[in-house]
Amino acid sequence: MKNIFSMIAVASVMTSLSFGDIYTDPAGDIATGNANLDITQVEITDNGLELFVSMTVADLDGDWGKYLFFSNYTAGGSADNDNPWFRNVSGLSGTDYFMGSWIEGGGGASGFIHDGTGWAGFDSPGLSVDWSTSTITWNLTGMMLDAIASGATGFDFEMATTGGNSGDPAIDLLGGEGTQPGWGGGSTSTDWMHYEFSTIPAPGVLALFAIAGITRRRRH
Repeated sequence: MKNIFSMIAVASVMTSLSFGDIYTDPAGDIATGNANLDITQVEITDNGLELFVSMTVADLDGDWGKYLFFSNYTAGGSADNDNPWFRNVSGLSGTDYFMGSWIEGGGGASGFIHDGTGWAGFDSPGLSVDWSTSTITWNLTGMMLDAIASGATGFDFEMATTGGNSGDPAIDLLGGEGTQPGWGGGSTSTDWMHYEFSTIPAPGVLALFAIAGITRRRRH
């Protein structure tokens, strides 16, 4: 019962208010006709206890797309064009946390953290799909807690859509990169987005998270 009581203690000292930001991306800025890979909006919200990321695409009319999240919040991180799914996306040097997700078969997501020498499995972010609004939402609380434990007050991030094969490029990237070459070509991120946490837990709260088994120690 220790974990349950710890979580209750944490919840009692954290605010219930959620704050967030919305990042838009032009519709139709893809070289392919895959509306399910055309990002139009990303919303990030947190309440100091949990962090949620929602991506909306032009039309979620297929259940085969792959949806990626890259985050940079320390001075280390991965080398350029380095992600554990081997997707052909350059310009993301410094990535600390990577999430790859899929929506077929009920959907799922895998999170990875870069420990300074390579990628290691980190968490399985929760995923939900709202087909009526063409929106996919992930619970990335694990990444948020690792960033805060690393001393960060926010994080830079990029999001991408891609196919199911190693070497596939990003068909769309969030931000001002413009139209990517499409299938058979490479893709390049040129601008990280930034999100600032609404609340930074006090050291005692982080200790409660650790007791509850929520945080994990980064290897060195």
